[in-house]
Amino acid sequence: MGPQRPVSSDAVAPSDATKAGVGAIEAAAGDQASSIKLSATELLALARDKSRSTSERLEQLRVIDEHYPNSPEAKQATALRPELETQLNAELNPVGQQWSYDSQTDDMSGKDIHTARVTSANSFEFDFPYSGQQQAKLLIRRHPRWGNDVILSIDKGQILCHSFSSCPIRVRFDDETAKTLTGNEPSDNSSESVFIPGYENFTRKLGSAKRVRIEFNVYQQGSVMAEFDVSGFDRKRLSK
Repeated sequence: MGPQRPVSSDAVAPSDATKAGVGAIEAAAGDQASSIKLSATELLALARDKSRSTSERLEQLRVIDEHYPNSPEAKQATALRPELETQLNAELNPVGQQWSYDSQTDDMSGKDIHTARVTSANSFEFDFPYSGQQQAKLLIRRHPRWGNDVILSIDKGQILCHSFSSCPIRVRFDDETAKTLTGNEPSDNSSESVFIPGYENFTRKLGSAKRVRIEFNVYQQGSVMAEFDVSGFDRKRLSK
């Protein structure tokens, strides 16, 4: 048996990171123990304290349920929990951030152009020569000279919408029945965009909808469905 190598002191002494981790665990345990020592009334008061974080307030409700399940405060905690859970979900998943708003000045009129844009939640891939994964875009535009428009576009491909052929666009808000509208081609005859009629009705529905699905026809691809998360759409930002 050969000589044994000495064990480094670093291998047995806890690192600073380990010490910090242990300290954090001990601190958390101490906070939990402190909460348990509080009465149900005190815990409920902390849960109702709006100056505290939502996650901390929910933790007080959890302690009430665990240690005072038959108390009157437990019933009040049960009533308060849905509100705080909804609030926490909203904090963790901010509504409306998927929308991109912009404004710029129209050089010819001197007035502002306002837009709101969102990208489809799903993606699709067409055959050659338009291969490659892509997503659809939904643009809401208020233009001082061209009027108000709802425009659906793709990065590459040919949306079948021409003056000499029909241009059916199927739109479904949330769980409503889908409606078929007649789209309009762009004035520059580009094939990557289509104008969806009914701006006022469309944007009004966007204000309360969470999801909109739009189906359109693409050359040599058939029907394509783009699904958009439209929750939190703020129509007022298009008029500022």
